[in-house]
Amino acid sequence: MNTTMQRELRINQAIDEQLNSILKQMQALLETSRIWESKMEVGQVQNLLAVAQETDSVEVVKNFIRYQIGRDTTGSSWRRRVGTGPVFGEQIITELDKLEGIARTLVAQDAVDLEIDRTWMKMTRLYLGYLRRYFYYKKRGAE
Repeated sequence: MNTTMQRELRINQAIDEQLNSILKQMQALLETSRIWESKMEVGQVQNLLAVAQETDSVEVVKNFIRYQIGRDTTGSSWRRRVGTGPVFGEQIITELDKLEGIARTLVAQDAVDLEIDRTWMKMTRLYLGYLRRYFYYKKRGAE
């Protein structure tokens, strides 16, 4: 096995080791926001995941979320606020930014930014995929 493959395997294993923690934080965010009780539909979350699958840039994903926040003029989904905290969409962006820090930690000190960005994007796709599943479960369970 060459060095590149070994490095990739090590990074993937490190991501897997972080998944329990990351998913607990995602579930806590959804539970706190109770976003499934809003007018947000499964298709909206699916569209977010589709954007993440089509790009290699987390910044593109965050831009899409900001666009959705702007479109939500009634404050009934992406702009929904629970308590005094930030709106739901901004909370997702904050969580994606936290994933960048985790990616930097998982990738060795000598890593190039491209490798960090790839790891961050992979973690973002995983996060949003699991977010979609959990949202679907809560939305359909509430009906």
